[in-house]
Amino acid sequence: MNNRELSPQYKYVLTCGELATLCGITEDKIKENLEQNESLHIRGGKTGIPPFVVKKYLNKKGFDYSSHVVAVINMRGGIGKTTVSINTATRAKQYGFKTCIIDMDPQGSTTLAFDMTPEADDPIFYDIWQKPDEMVTGTIKKIDEDLYIIPSSLENGLLDASLINPSHQKNAVKDVCNVLKANGFDMIIIDNPPSLGTAVISSVCAADTIVVPMFSDAFSFKGLDITINEIHSICSTFNMKEPKVRILFSKYDRREKASETALLELKDGYSKYFIPFPIRTSTEFSKSLQRRETIFASYRKSTAKEDYDMYVKYILGLDKISKQNGENCE
Repeated sequence: MNNRELSPQYKYVLTCGELATLCGITEDKIKENLEQNESLHIRGGKTGIPPFVVKKYLNKKGFDYSSHVVAVINMRGGIGKTTVSINTATRAKQYGFKTCIIDMDPQGSTTLAFDMTPEADDPIFYDIWQKPDEMVTGTIKKIDEDLYIIPSSLENGLLDASLINPSHQKNAVKDVCNVLKANGFDMIIIDNPPSLGTAVISSVCAADTIVVPMFSDAFSFKGLDITINEIHSICSTFNMKEPKVRILFSKYDRREKASETALLELKDGYSKYFIPFPIRTSTEFSKSLQRRETIFASYRKSTAKEDYDMYVKYILGLDKISKQNGENCE
């Protein structure tokens, strides 16, 4: 096996060690199964595995890369939707999912996090939803290999006026997602504004899974209840099957009574929705955002990476591989 130096288009790659851990085998066994030039030299003397190689490797082991739409929604603002969106997207990409983020929030925090602010004439979702077949592929911006974004700007705030028709509300985001799927995208992440507007309605109609991030305070629980009730209402109105709803508890600190109380309440009162991998509080998230990247651009171990990795594997179904004894991955 010959290693290539890390190419500039790869900022986010899985390490050979991480793939070996996922499959329950040794790094040497992984390397034996790689063809020439299917690995990269990365920082710290580690071996990196490009996303397309990870996908090929796991495909051979029977993992299903069927396209999936994840909407990140909470009616409360300042709840960490951007952090969830960008870290979910980059980790999914590392696991071999060709990923696109649709930034629906007029504030454009996810767009800014990747330094992808559109120019004045660049199209955003508001411009393309009526003609997705013609405009989607020309709108997406490349962040990294197999990682793209449809950026946002303040003009997305006009969606409430343009998506008045219920049929448009039901299909606007779904139609854009269908074009992305037709162009080979396996994972679509939708970052939504903290509102009850048409962007959220349309995202609910398009989603396979809805992730609701929340903190331990009372306002978070109120926003959680409103969000879940609104999802039920939207699906009932459009007579459609409800997507999976999953609650992600962030800023968890076991030293704080409020965190422990909230965790128990989520486990007991929202067990149907609760993701059993809370995200511990960490300064790594803010530090990475300052660098216009996510925690997964670093190859150093951290509680932030560990927690998000467990959550992402759970959402993607990769946790099932982790639970195997490794025999199917050899």
